[in-house]
Amino acid sequence: MLVGAAAAAAALAAVIALVHLIRLTKAARRALERIGGAPPGRWWQRAAALDRGMRVLETSTAASHRDRSRLAAAVAEAPIGMVIADDDGMIWLANRAATRYLGARSGEPVAESRLGQAIDAALLGRRPVHREVEVHIPQRHHLEIEALPLEHGVESAGAVAFIRDVTAAHRVDAMRSDFIANVTHELKTPLGALAVLAETLAEHAGEPEVATRLADRVIAEAGRLSDLVGDILDLSQAEAGDRPRAPVDLDGLVAEVAADLGPAAVQQGVEVAAGGVPQSAMVWGDRRQLHTMLTNLTENAVKYSLPRTGERPPRVTVETRISKKEAVISVTDEGKGIPEQHRERIFERFYRVDRGRSRETGGTGLGLAIARHIARNHGGDITLESQVEVGSTFRIRLPLWREP
Repeated sequence: MLVGAAAAAAALAAVIALVHLIRLTKAARRALERIGGAPPGRWWQRAAALDRGMRVLETSTAASHRDRSRLAAAVAEAPIGMVIADDDGMIWLANRAATRYLGARSGEPVAESRLGQAIDAALLGRRPVHREVEVHIPQRHHLEIEALPLEHGVESAGAVAFIRDVTAAHRVDAMRSDFIANVTHELKTPLGALAVLAETLAEHAGEPEVATRLADRVIAEAGRLSDLVGDILDLSQAEAGDRPRAPVDLDGLVAEVAADLGPAAVQQGVEVAAGGVPQSAMVWGDRRQLHTMLTNLTENAVKYSLPRTGERPPRVTVETRISKKEAVISVTDEGKGIPEQHRERIFERFYRVDRGRSRETGGTGLGLAIARHIARNHGGDITLESQVEVGSTFRIRLPLWREP
């Protein structure tokens, strides 16, 4: 009897184990189907197939995790602001470029408010929404906000918004508008003067002295107009910056500029002192543009030099030295100097410290702008040091040419 009971218990245990095995086999089959595996026909092979399927799933999950990490890193480092919001317009993700416009610091609540409005409008209208906003953080910035609804099938998946800082583009547009307005004004002045002088000359054609005086005025205004057109062309070429480059020796360049300006400087009672350029002072660039740059600075120094009552005339000094891997050219005058409030704007187009003095000297207001453009096109820059009633020094820094 005990033997029979033991046999029955063993049979029951076997049945329970078999039922458990069948359940495990069915679970393995369902798991294989869920992960996309093809379950083998024989039940005892399903455990091994499930193990292989799990390894494939783990590999796929790891690859997906790496892809998500790359995407998250790309979003975080994107140069434009990116914000993702849920269906209720609540922001749940913002990259680094966007966080500067979110918060309570000065100027930023305006951007955050406009951003929220754009996201709400995109969610409600199910269409892209564009907004422009001006903020101060602390300088004035112009922002463009573009909000787009996200969809998952027919369901809403929230919205994404992009924030772009378009301050530079606004500045360029403003500069272009100012330039066109200034050019129009500067051209109208000599053209109008030429028209009036021509009419007056026609009326006094029979009076030789008057006609001669008017003809001289016509020549002067025509020269002024020609200088302006020439400077506009030089500025255009300097801004393009696409001229061929070659090694340029500064010794010959400085000597050439000094010789060209010598006669005009003597007429104005100004001495131009240049020379002593180191033999190694060679730069890589366009000789014509570099000549224009140095001529503009030296000519400007001559024009604005003040008469002296001492033993010698006022002097314009052009010096060149080597500093590390760059050549430094200094153009120093003994003029009236430039007041501090004008120094930040002295390189702007058509900006003049003394308009009356500019009319006397025939300046177009473009010389310094052209010079700085040329210096920057050659990998350098121009700086100014000035002291009122003492003089000014314009210092050009250009990288040296190195033999390949």
